[in-house]
Amino acid sequence: MLVTNDRIAFEKYHLYPTKGLLNDPNGLVFFKGQYHVFYQWNPMACNHTYKEWGHFVSNDLTTWRRVDTALKPSLENLDSAGIYSGAAFVKDERLYVFYTGNVRDADGRSVKSSQMWAVSDDGIHFEKLGELFPHPEGFTKDVRDPMVWQGDNGHYFLILGAQHDNLVGDIIVYESTDFRTWQYRGSILGDQLPDVRGYMLECPGFITVDGKQILMFSPQGLTPDHINHRYENIHNTGYVIGTFDETTARFQVETAFEEVDQGFEFYAPQTLVAPDGRRIMWGWAGMMTPEREAAVPTIDTADWVHVLTVPRELHVNTNLQLVQQPIQEILSPTALAIHEVDHLTPGQYRVQTTSDWSVALGEHATLKRKGQTLYFKRHQWENETIDGRQITGDIDDLLLIVDNDVIEVYTEDGLQVMTGRYF
Repeated sequence: MLVTNDRIAFEKYHLYPTKGLLNDPNGLVFFKGQYHVFYQWNPMACNHTYKEWGHFVSNDLTTWRRVDTALKPSLENLDSAGIYSGAAFVKDERLYVFYTGNVRDADGRSVKSSQMWAVSDDGIHFEKLGELFPHPEGFTKDVRDPMVWQGDNGHYFLILGAQHDNLVGDIIVYESTDFRTWQYRGSILGDQLPDVRGYMLECPGFITVDGKQILMFSPQGLTPDHINHRYENIHNTGYVIGTFDETTARFQVETAFEEVDQGFEFYAPQTLVAPDGRRIMWGWAGMMTPEREAAVPTIDTADWVHVLTVPRELHVNTNLQLVQQPIQEILSPTALAIHEVDHLTPGQYRVQTTSDWSVALGEHATLKRKGQTLYFKRHQWENETIDGRQITGDIDDLLLIVDNDVIEVYTEDGLQVMTGRYF
């Protein structure tokens, strides 16, 4: 089984909770010979009223084991209502995790966020180290999702998703020379990318892939562009490539903002660097409207909801485009004569054809090729309306990873991916 200490395998390829709600992947890291995937988790209900950090570990990226919760709410007026998204950083053979603590009032409304950190010597047991710095002035309570890296100059940088008091999204940056005292440096973007700020920028990630610096983030509040098939989910995730100036603490954007995944549910990705240097990414396949989320069939059948994507290896091509494919460790596709099947069952398939075709997913979704466009259409399970996503281009060679209720579609060149749940 994918998760070796589970009694029931709800999914074949995707990480999932055995109960409750799984949210963003957090703190992805290779540490002391093991891969660690932490995730926001509400084990008590299939909603967002509470969060702690659930935890998977693996020796080989092919099988995983559930271990005890890494972090639970415990600090009054700091993280008493939830351990929210964050990242990991290894320093001096110790694993540091950075997260956002949430506080709610008596009516259950979120009223405060604090940037926190904790440390571990074994990757399993953590000691909380408290608050990193005061809440920045000029921003609402919605400042969250810390990510840390060390620059070429030896300094440490920490970025956060943020919302200005005027309700415009941004990514802000702090700098430290000693890993403990942090100086606020302002917006990492300045006045760039005004069209994709929305009202909040969540889950920022600064990564280097094939020598190129990438800023990845998840805007909230973008207007859907149905003509060009952009920003069609409730919230979306994308990236820009550019250069980070360690002196000014500004990221100079050099490419247009492009979405990472053209499907239905992809959101809030994080990455780690494997020992061989590969940059590997997981995303959350759970960004839905509240009505859709509450109606996900796995809640009624097994009291759990949402999955992570499969791990994807990232590259940048010569046109400065992000390329992504499932890691080789998990791949074992079989050639599929797509014209000879009516329904896809769980498995990994290579579809190589120039002809049009159509195939069913479950009872209420279809994958259909017409010309050079691949359509993913489904009846939305909460209200029976029909919605769709599509990719256009080189679709003569496709990789399909089909699980019990989630599919990931990859073009052969790795430039386009569609992820979506189906029931």
